[in-house]
Amino acid sequence: MTDREMVTALRAGDQLAIGQIYDTYGARLYAYCYDLLADHELAADALRDAFIVANSRIRELANPDELGAWLYALSRHEALRLGVSDDIPADAAQGTRNDRFARAALDVYAMLPPESREILDLAFRHRMVDGDLALVMDMSEEQIGQVVQDAQDDLENGLTAVLANRVGDPRCAEIAELGKRFDRLDGKGVEPWLDAVSRHVKADQACADHIENRRPLRLFEELPHAFVPPGVRARVLDTLRDPAGAAFCQRIATRAGAFDESGFPTAGGKSGVGGARKLLPIAGIALVVLAVGGVAVAMAGGGGSKGAPAGTGTTTSASSSAAGTDTNGASSSDGSSTAPTTPQSTDSATGSATGTGAVPTGGGQDTGSTHHTTATTRRSTATTSHTTSSPSKKPTTSASTSQPVPPPTSNQLPSNTTSSTTDTPPPTSATSS
Repeated sequence: MTDREMVTALRAGDQLAIGQIYDTYGARLYAYCYDLLADHELAADALRDAFIVANSRIRELANPDELGAWLYALSRHEALRLGVSDDIPADAAQGTRNDRFARAALDVYAMLPPESREILDLAFRHRMVDGDLALVMDMSEEQIGQVVQDAQDDLENGLTAVLANRVGDPRCAEIAELGKRFDRLDGKGVEPWLDAVSRHVKADQACADHIENRRPLRLFEELPHAFVPPGVRARVLDTLRDPAGAAFCQRIATRAGAFDESGFPTAGGKSGVGGARKLLPIAGIALVVLAVGGVAVAMAGGGGSKGAPAGTGTTTSASSSAAGTDTNGASSSDGSSTAPTTPQSTDSATGSATGTGAVPTGGGQDTGSTHHTTATTRRSTATTSHTTSSPSKKPTTSASTSQPVPPPTSNQLPSNTTSSTTDTPPPTSATSS
Protein backbone atom coordinates (compact mmCIF):
# COMPACT_ATOMS: atom_id res chain seq x y z
CA MET A 1 0.00 0.00 0.00
CA THR A 2 1.10 3.54 -0.69
CA ASP A 3 1.31 6.18 2.04
CA ARG A 4 -1.88 7.78 0.81
CA GLU A 5 -3.73 4.46 0.85
CA MET A 6 -2.57 3.68 4.39
CA VAL A 7 -3.61 7.13 5.62
CA THR A 8 -7.03 6.76 3.97
CA ALA A 9 -7.52 3.33 5.55
CA LEU A 10 -6.51 4.52 9.01
CA ARG A 11 -8.86 7.50 8.81
CA ALA A 12 -11.67 5.14 7.78
CA GLY A 13 -11.17 3.08 10.93
CA ASP A 14 -9.41 0.09 9.35
CA GLN A 15 -7.99 -1.82 12.34
CA LEU A 16 -5.20 -3.29 10.20
CA ALA A 17 -3.94 0.03 8.86
CA ILE A 18 -1.82 1.00 11.85
CA GLY A 19 -0.10 -2.39 11.68
CA GLN A 20 0.66 -1.88 8.00
CA ILE A 21 2.10 1.54 8.77
CA TYR A 22 4.26 0.05 11.50
CA ASP A 23 5.49 -2.70 9.19
CA THR A 24 6.47 -0.06 6.64
CA TYR A 25 8.13 2.45 8.96
CA GLY A 26 8.57 0.88 12.40
CA ALA A 27 12.09 -0.53 12.00
CA ARG A 28 13.63 2.63 10.61
CA LEU A 29 11.82 4.86 13.13
CA TYR A 30 13.09 2.68 15.97
CA ALA A 31 16.65 2.98 14.61
CA TYR A 32 16.23 6.76 14.47
CA CYS A 33 14.97 6.94 18.06
CA TYR A 34 17.74 4.64 19.26
CA ASP A 35 20.44 6.75 17.61
CA LEU A 36 19.00 9.83 19.33
CA LEU A 37 18.47 8.31 22.76
CA ALA A 38 21.23 5.64 22.91
CA ASP A 39 18.91 3.47 25.01
CA HIS A 40 16.72 0.59 23.82
CA GLU A 41 14.00 1.06 26.42
CA LEU A 42 13.70 4.80 25.83
CA ALA A 43 13.68 4.23 22.05
CA ALA A 44 10.79 1.77 22.43
CA ASP A 45 8.91 4.30 24.59
CA ALA A 46 9.42 7.07 22.03
CA LEU A 47 8.30 4.83 19.17
CA ARG A 48 5.21 3.66 21.04
CA ASP A 49 4.17 7.20 21.92
CA ALA A 50 4.79 8.43 18.36
CA PHE A 51 2.44 5.75 17.01
CA ILE A 52 -0.16 6.61 19.64
CA VAL A 53 -0.09 10.22 18.46
CA ALA A 54 -0.16 9.15 14.81
CA ASN A 55 -3.16 6.89 15.36
CA SER A 56 -5.08 9.56 17.28
CA ARG A 57 -4.24 12.58 15.15
CA ILE A 58 -3.98 11.16 11.65
CA ARG A 59 -6.72 13.48 10.42
CA GLU A 60 -4.53 16.49 11.11
CA LEU A 61 -1.99 15.42 8.48
CA ALA A 62 -2.80 17.74 5.57
CA ASN A 63 -0.91 15.82 2.87
CA PRO A 64 -1.10 12.00 3.11
CA ASP A 65 1.93 11.70 0.84
CA GLU A 66 4.00 13.19 3.67
CA LEU A 67 3.23 10.30 6.03
CA GLY A 68 6.86 9.19 6.27
CA ALA A 69 8.18 12.65 7.16
CA TRP A 70 5.27 13.09 9.59
CA LEU A 71 6.12 9.89 11.45
CA TYR A 72 9.76 10.92 11.70
CA ALA A 73 8.68 14.31 13.04
CA LEU A 74 6.43 12.67 15.65
CA SER A 75 9.24 10.32 16.68
CA ARG A 76 11.66 13.21 16.99
CA HIS A 77 9.13 15.14 19.06
CA GLU A 78 8.87 12.25 21.53
CA ALA A 79 12.65 11.71 21.62
CA LEU A 80 13.22 15.38 22.40
CA ARG A 81 10.78 15.10 25.27
CA LEU A 82 12.75 12.18 26.74
CA GLY A 83 16.09 13.91 26.19
CA VAL A 84 18.60 13.28 23.42
CA SER A 85 21.85 11.60 24.49
CA ASP A 86 25.20 13.30 24.03
CA ASP A 87 26.73 9.91 23.24
CA ILE A 88 26.28 7.41 20.46
CA PRO A 89 24.88 3.99 21.47
CA ALA A 90 27.39 1.87 23.38
CA ASP A 91 26.97 -1.05 20.96
CA ALA A 92 27.39 1.02 17.78
CA ALA A 93 30.95 -0.22 17.23
CA GLN A 94 29.67 -3.74 16.66
CA GLY A 95 28.36 -2.58 13.28
CA THR A 96 31.86 -1.85 12.03
CA ARG A 97 32.64 -5.59 11.94
CA ASN A 98 36.32 -4.91 12.75
CA ASP A 99 36.66 -2.90 9.53
CA ARG A 100 39.22 -0.19 10.29
CA PHE A 101 37.80 2.15 7.66
CA ALA A 102 34.26 1.81 8.99
CA ARG A 103 35.60 2.23 12.53
CA ALA A 104 37.32 5.46 11.52
CA ALA A 105 34.02 6.75 10.11
CA LEU A 106 32.26 5.89 13.38
CA ASP A 107 34.99 7.54 15.45
CA VAL A 108 34.68 10.84 13.57
CA TYR A 109 30.88 10.65 13.62
CA ALA A 110 30.92 10.07 17.40
CA MET A 111 33.04 13.18 17.88
CA LEU A 112 30.44 15.47 16.28
CA PRO A 113 27.71 17.14 18.36
CA PRO A 114 24.32 15.38 18.59
CA GLU A 115 22.59 17.86 16.29
CA SER A 116 25.13 17.26 13.50
CA ARG A 117 24.91 13.51 13.96
CA GLU A 118 21.13 13.64 13.66
CA ILE A 119 21.28 15.59 10.41
CA LEU A 120 23.87 13.22 8.94
CA ASP A 121 21.89 10.18 10.03
CA LEU A 122 18.66 11.37 8.40
CA ALA A 123 20.24 12.76 5.24
CA PHE A 124 22.62 9.91 4.42
CA ARG A 125 21.70 6.74 6.30
CA HIS A 126 17.93 7.21 6.11
CA ARG A 127 18.23 8.70 2.59
CA MET A 128 15.88 11.54 3.43
CA VAL A 129 15.50 14.13 0.68
CA ASP A 130 15.53 17.80 1.51
CA GLY A 131 11.79 18.41 1.30
CA ASP A 132 11.10 15.70 3.89
CA LEU A 133 14.09 16.67 6.02
CA ALA A 134 12.87 20.27 6.16
CA LEU A 135 9.48 19.05 7.40
CA VAL A 136 11.01 16.84 10.09
CA MET A 137 13.39 19.50 11.38
CA ASP A 138 10.87 22.37 11.07
CA MET A 139 13.21 24.40 8.89
CA SER A 140 13.23 25.82 5.39
CA GLU A 141 14.90 23.84 2.63
CA GLU A 142 17.51 26.58 2.27
CA GLN A 143 18.42 26.23 5.95
CA ILE A 144 18.49 22.46 5.68
CA GLY A 145 20.81 22.67 2.68
CA GLN A 146 23.35 24.71 4.64
CA VAL A 147 23.13 22.62 7.80
CA VAL A 148 23.54 19.36 5.87
CA GLN A 149 26.51 20.77 3.97
CA ASP A 150 28.20 21.95 7.18
CA ALA A 151 27.77 18.57 8.86
CA GLN A 152 28.92 16.76 5.72
CA ASP A 153 32.03 18.92 5.48
CA ASP A 154 32.89 18.25 9.11
CA LEU A 155 32.55 14.50 8.70
CA GLU A 156 34.37 14.22 5.37
CA ASN A 157 37.23 16.56 6.26
CA GLY A 158 37.71 14.94 9.65
CA LEU A 159 37.56 11.45 8.21
CA THR A 160 40.10 12.33 5.53
CA ALA A 161 42.57 13.44 8.22
CA VAL A 162 41.99 10.39 10.42
CA LEU A 163 42.37 7.96 7.51
CA ALA A 164 45.52 9.75 6.31
CA ASN A 165 47.06 9.06 9.71
CA ARG A 166 45.77 5.54 10.34
CA VAL A 167 46.56 4.07 6.92
CA GLY A 168 49.80 6.01 6.47
CA ASP A 169 48.70 8.00 3.44
CA PRO A 170 51.93 9.73 2.23
CA ARG A 171 50.29 12.26 -0.08
CA CYS A 172 50.06 15.05 2.48
CA ALA A 173 52.12 15.18 5.66
CA GLU A 174 50.10 18.06 7.10
CA ILE A 175 46.73 16.31 6.89
CA ALA A 176 48.31 13.17 8.37
CA GLU A 177 49.66 15.22 11.27
CA LEU A 178 46.19 16.66 11.86
CA GLY A 179 44.87 13.11 11.89
CA LYS A 180 47.47 12.15 14.49
CA ARG A 181 46.06 14.84 16.82
CA PHE A 182 42.59 13.32 16.62
CA ASP A 183 43.15 10.67 19.29
CA ARG A 184 44.41 13.31 21.74
CA LEU A 185 41.35 15.53 21.48
CA ASP A 186 39.16 16.34 24.44
CA GLY A 187 35.69 17.86 24.20
CA LYS A 188 36.99 21.43 24.02
CA GLY A 189 39.49 20.63 21.30
CA VAL A 190 37.03 19.29 18.73
CA GLU A 191 35.96 22.63 17.32
CA PRO A 192 39.48 24.05 16.79
CA TRP A 193 40.58 20.74 15.27
CA LEU A 194 37.68 20.72 12.79
CA ASP A 195 38.41 24.33 11.86
CA ALA A 196 42.10 23.57 11.34
CA VAL A 197 41.31 20.58 9.11
CA SER A 198 38.79 22.66 7.17
CA ARG A 199 41.27 25.46 6.56
CA HIS A 200 43.84 22.97 5.30
CA VAL A 201 41.39 21.29 2.91
CA LYS A 202 40.28 24.65 1.60
CA ALA A 203 43.89 25.72 0.98
CA ASP A 204 45.23 22.41 -0.37
CA GLN A 205 43.60 21.57 -3.69
CA ALA A 206 45.08 18.05 -3.70
CA CYS A 207 43.33 17.19 -0.43
CA ALA A 208 40.11 18.82 -1.65
CA ASP A 209 40.24 16.77 -4.85
CA HIS A 210 40.94 13.64 -2.83
CA ILE A 211 37.77 14.16 -0.78
CA GLU A 212 35.67 14.86 -3.86
CA ASN A 213 36.97 11.85 -5.77
CA ARG A 214 37.02 9.30 -2.96
CA ARG A 215 33.81 10.35 -1.16
CA PRO A 216 34.83 9.22 2.34
CA LEU A 217 31.25 9.83 3.41
CA ARG A 218 30.26 6.51 1.85
CA LEU A 219 31.95 4.75 4.78
CA PHE A 220 29.46 6.42 7.07
CA GLU A 221 26.50 5.76 4.78
CA GLU A 222 27.17 2.03 4.92
CA LEU A 223 27.21 1.77 8.73
CA PRO A 224 24.29 -0.49 9.70
CA HIS A 225 21.38 0.58 11.86
CA ALA A 226 20.40 -1.07 15.12
CA PHE A 227 18.14 -4.10 15.03
CA VAL A 228 14.70 -3.80 16.55
CA PRO A 229 14.52 -5.84 19.78
CA PRO A 230 11.90 -8.59 19.86
CA GLY A 231 8.58 -7.56 21.34
CA VAL A 232 8.67 -3.92 20.27
CA ARG A 233 5.98 -4.39 17.60
CA ALA A 234 3.63 -6.05 20.09
CA ARG A 235 4.40 -3.37 22.65
CA VAL A 236 3.37 -0.65 20.21
CA LEU A 237 0.33 -2.26 18.61
CA ASP A 238 -1.10 -3.89 21.75
CA THR A 239 -1.14 -0.50 23.45
CA LEU A 240 -3.21 0.88 20.58
CA ARG A 241 -5.61 -2.05 20.34
CA ASP A 242 -6.28 -2.77 24.02
CA PRO A 243 -9.47 -0.98 25.15
CA ALA A 244 -8.02 -0.71 28.64
CA GLY A 245 -5.34 1.59 27.28
CA ALA A 246 -7.72 4.13 25.72
CA ALA A 247 -7.30 6.68 28.52
CA PHE A 248 -3.52 6.33 28.41
CA CYS A 249 -3.47 6.82 24.64
CA GLN A 250 -5.65 9.90 24.97
CA ARG A 251 -3.22 11.41 27.46
CA ILE A 252 -0.28 10.79 25.12
CA ALA A 253 -2.13 12.25 22.13
CA THR A 254 -3.13 15.34 24.11
CA ARG A 255 0.38 15.79 25.48
CA ALA A 256 1.70 16.12 21.92
CA GLY A 257 0.31 19.65 21.92
CA ALA A 258 -0.45 21.89 19.00
CA PHE A 259 0.26 20.98 15.38
CA ASP A 260 0.66 23.48 12.56
CA GLU A 261 -1.60 23.77 9.53
CA SER A 262 0.27 20.92 7.81
CA GLY A 263 -0.34 18.65 10.78
CA PHE A 264 3.28 18.61 12.02
CA PRO A 265 4.29 19.19 15.66
CA THR A 266 5.34 22.76 16.27
CA ALA A 267 7.93 22.37 19.04
CA GLY A 268 11.55 21.27 19.10
CA GLY A 269 12.54 22.09 15.53
CA LYS A 270 14.87 24.88 14.51
CA SER A 271 16.32 25.58 17.96
CA GLY A 272 17.70 22.07 18.25
CA VAL A 273 19.54 21.76 14.95
CA GLY A 274 22.94 22.75 13.73
CA GLY A 275 24.56 23.87 16.96
CA ALA A 276 25.63 27.38 17.83
CA ARG A 277 28.17 27.61 15.03
CA LYS A 278 25.75 26.30 12.40
CA LEU A 279 22.90 28.78 12.67
CA LEU A 280 24.51 31.90 14.04
CA PRO A 281 22.64 35.19 13.45
CA ILE A 282 24.19 37.60 11.01
CA ALA A 283 25.16 39.93 13.85
CA GLY A 284 27.46 37.26 15.28
CA ILE A 285 29.51 36.59 12.15
CA ALA A 286 32.17 39.13 13.06
CA LEU A 287 32.69 37.42 16.41
CA VAL A 288 33.11 34.09 14.67
CA VAL A 289 35.75 35.53 12.36
CA LEU A 290 37.69 36.86 15.35
CA ALA A 291 37.36 33.52 17.11
CA VAL A 292 38.70 31.65 14.09
CA GLY A 293 41.66 34.00 13.96
CA GLY A 294 42.41 33.25 17.61
CA VAL A 295 42.21 29.53 16.93
CA ALA A 296 44.72 29.85 14.09
CA VAL A 297 47.24 31.51 16.45
CA ALA A 298 46.64 28.83 19.07
CA MET A 299 47.11 26.00 16.55
CA ALA A 300 50.34 27.52 15.29
CA GLY A 301 51.71 27.82 18.80
CA GLY A 302 50.60 24.74 20.68
CA GLY A 303 49.11 22.05 18.48
CA GLY A 304 46.17 19.92 19.53
CA SER A 305 44.95 20.01 23.09
CA LYS A 306 45.54 16.98 25.25
CA GLY A 307 43.09 15.17 27.43
CA ALA A 308 40.90 12.13 27.58
CA PRO A 309 40.57 10.40 24.19
CA ALA A 310 37.43 11.31 22.33
CA GLY A 311 35.61 9.94 19.33
CA THR A 312 36.52 6.31 19.99
CA GLY A 313 33.21 5.07 18.72
CA THR A 314 32.61 2.96 21.84
CA THR A 315 31.53 5.67 24.19
CA THR A 316 29.23 4.39 26.88
CA SER A 317 25.82 5.92 26.46
CA ALA A 318 24.61 8.39 29.04
CA SER A 319 22.58 6.77 31.77
CA SER A 320 18.99 7.83 31.74
CA SER A 321 17.42 9.05 34.93
CA ALA A 322 14.01 9.61 33.38
CA ALA A 323 11.01 9.03 35.57
CA GLY A 324 9.95 5.42 35.56
CA THR A 325 13.51 4.05 35.65
CA ASP A 326 14.24 1.40 38.23
CA THR A 327 17.38 1.06 40.31
CA ASN A 328 19.06 -1.04 37.65
CA GLY A 329 18.64 1.67 35.04
CA ALA A 330 15.92 -0.12 33.10
CA SER A 331 12.96 1.98 32.16
CA SER A 332 9.71 0.62 33.55
CA SER A 333 7.43 3.22 32.06
CA ASP A 334 5.12 0.59 30.63
CA GLY A 335 5.71 -2.18 33.10
CA SER A 336 7.71 -4.26 30.62
CA SER A 337 11.10 -5.85 31.05
CA THR A 338 14.32 -4.25 29.96
CA ALA A 339 15.12 -4.57 26.26
CA PRO A 340 18.40 -6.37 25.51
CA THR A 341 21.38 -4.08 25.16
CA THR A 342 22.64 -5.90 22.09
CA PRO A 343 19.65 -7.23 20.18
CA GLN A 344 20.46 -9.81 17.54
CA SER A 345 17.08 -10.35 15.90
CA THR A 346 14.96 -8.37 13.53
CA ASP A 347 11.51 -7.02 14.19
CA SER A 348 9.12 -9.92 14.47
CA ALA A 349 6.68 -8.50 11.96
CA THR A 350 8.85 -7.15 9.19
CA GLY A 351 11.38 -9.96 9.16
CA SER A 352 13.83 -7.41 7.88
CA ALA A 353 16.49 -5.53 9.75
CA THR A 354 17.73 -2.01 9.76
CA GLY A 355 21.22 -3.41 9.95
CA THR A 356 21.65 -3.80 6.22
CA GLY A 357 22.80 -0.29 5.44
CA ALA A 358 20.80 2.58 4.00
CA VAL A 359 17.15 2.97 4.83
CA PRO A 360 14.55 4.49 2.49
CA THR A 361 12.16 7.09 3.78
CA GLY A 362 9.00 7.23 1.73
CA GLY A 363 6.36 4.61 1.15
CA GLY A 364 8.81 1.79 1.77
CA GLN A 365 10.67 2.61 -1.45
CA ASP A 366 14.32 3.54 -1.63
CA THR A 367 14.79 7.03 -2.94
CA GLY A 368 17.92 5.97 -4.78
CA SER A 369 21.43 7.21 -4.40
CA THR A 370 22.43 9.84 -1.90
CA HIS A 371 21.03 13.26 -2.70
CA HIS A 372 23.94 15.16 -1.17
CA THR A 373 27.20 15.80 -2.97
CA THR A 374 30.62 16.66 -1.69
CA ALA A 375 31.62 20.31 -1.65
CA THR A 376 35.15 21.43 -0.87
CA THR A 377 34.30 24.99 0.14
CA ARG A 378 33.28 25.09 3.80
CA ARG A 379 30.30 27.07 5.05
CA SER A 380 29.27 28.29 1.60
CA THR A 381 26.01 30.24 1.82
CA ALA A 382 25.58 30.93 -1.87
CA THR A 383 24.23 27.59 -3.02
CA THR A 384 22.66 24.42 -1.71
CA SER A 385 24.55 21.27 -2.58
CA HIS A 386 21.77 18.73 -2.76
CA THR A 387 18.56 18.10 -4.59
CA THR A 388 15.07 18.33 -3.21
CA SER A 389 11.93 16.32 -3.75
CA SER A 390 9.35 19.07 -3.60
CA PRO A 391 9.00 22.54 -2.10
CA SER A 392 8.37 22.40 1.62
CA LYS A 393 4.76 23.03 2.47
CA LYS A 394 5.67 23.97 5.99
CA PRO A 395 6.28 27.53 7.20
CA THR A 396 9.75 28.18 8.47
CA THR A 397 8.60 29.77 11.70
CA SER A 398 6.04 28.20 13.91
CA ALA A 399 5.55 28.47 17.63
CA SER A 400 3.09 26.97 20.03
CA THR A 401 1.69 28.70 23.06
CA SER A 402 -0.33 25.71 24.13
CA GLN A 403 2.46 23.14 24.14
CA PRO A 404 2.45 21.33 27.49
CA VAL A 405 6.16 20.55 27.33
CA PRO A 406 8.35 23.51 26.29
CA PRO A 407 10.94 23.00 23.55
CA PRO A 408 14.67 23.43 24.19
CA THR A 409 15.67 27.00 24.93
CA SER A 410 19.15 26.82 23.43
CA ASN A 411 20.78 25.64 20.25
CA GLN A 412 21.50 22.26 21.81
CA LEU A 413 19.27 19.25 21.99
CA PRO A 414 18.22 18.32 25.51
CA SER A 415 20.24 15.57 27.13
CA ASN A 416 18.60 12.45 28.43
CA THR A 417 20.80 12.60 31.48
CA THR A 418 18.25 15.01 32.95
CA SER A 419 15.03 13.80 34.44
CA SER A 420 11.88 13.67 32.34
CA THR A 421 8.30 12.63 32.86
CA THR A 422 7.09 9.40 31.29
CA ASP A 423 3.46 8.37 31.29
CA THR A 424 2.80 4.86 32.49
CA PRO A 425 0.32 2.81 30.46
CA PRO A 426 -2.07 0.34 32.06
CA PRO A 427 -0.32 -2.96 32.87
CA THR A 428 -2.46 -4.83 30.32
CA SER A 429 -1.86 -2.45 27.44
CA ALA A 430 1.60 -3.54 26.35
CA THR A 431 3.59 -6.71 26.21
CA SER A 432 7.25 -7.49 25.87
CA SER A 433 8.78 -10.70 24.78
